[in-house]
Amino acid sequence: MIYVHRDWSIVPEAIQDALIAAAQALDEIADVDARRQFIKDNADKWTAVRDYLGGMSHNKCWYSEAKERVSRYQVDHFRPHGRAKQALKTFADGYSWLAFDLDNFRLAGVLCNTANKEYSEGTVGKGDWFPIVDPAKRACLTARDCSVESPILLDPVDPDDPCKLIFNDDGTVQADPDLPADIQADVSAAIQYLGLTQAMLNGARKGTWRRCSRIIAQYNRIAKKRKGDRTQEESLTLLELREELMGMTRASSEFAAVARCCLRSHKLAQFIIADELMPIAEFE
Repeated sequence: MIYVHRDWSIVPEAIQDALIAAAQALDEIADVDARRQFIKDNADKWTAVRDYLGGMSHNKCWYSEAKERVSRYQVDHFRPHGRAKQALKTFADGYSWLAFDLDNFRLAGVLCNTANKEYSEGTVGKGDWFPIVDPAKRACLTARDCSVESPILLDPVDPDDPCKLIFNDDGTVQADPDLPADIQADVSAAIQYLGLTQAMLNGARKGTWRRCSRIIAQYNRIAKKRKGDRTQEESLTLLELREELMGMTRASSEFAAVARCCLRSHKLAQFIIADELMPIAEFE
């Protein structure tokens, strides 16, 4: 996971207007079942945003950074509009009023967004999960202020959340061990709920780490030589290897966060390009 910079200006005005109109119409409906049916009947309003969300993340799943490995993409409601799962068999009312809110949309692969056991021993995937630290502070239809909530799920649009994850050379992911114990526990839960532990993801991330390690080994073999002792070819190779490593860390690269962890582990953090922190110039 890396930070995702959102740019709603790339979403056509007609799509945004349709979302606003749907949200206003929903607010006129008081009956719970009727609200639920209205949301279901108007799902096309948020699926229309999917391709633009993909453009904001270089067509990667916002949670896993994977391309295609988590199946087709869906528009996930970070705060679920149906029901919000706090714990096993413990649910609260969902955030129905956010069903058509752009700020509540995330792009997620099916295997991260839905509960499944396809590539793991236990059930993983977001589904209805949206636990918060203090359930008494959960927003509701009559008190909609979400700012008092402390979600346990990691959010790729929060610049402080992606750095709570550490990736290992075997492709596994864990909470940053330098975090306080209670935060580590929350991050570990988020890893499961977001489906970040699946075997096919671990294998793909392991491949990224190995590729990065091989390039680093080539780089170090030349870099340890004094500049005057390098051949012209070695100097050019060094430049190419440096550029390749930097490219692996760019936001457009699959599993950029893994490459960044690999570089840090080899004390080459100076090659990390965190360009997702810069505004996207245009929709690709």
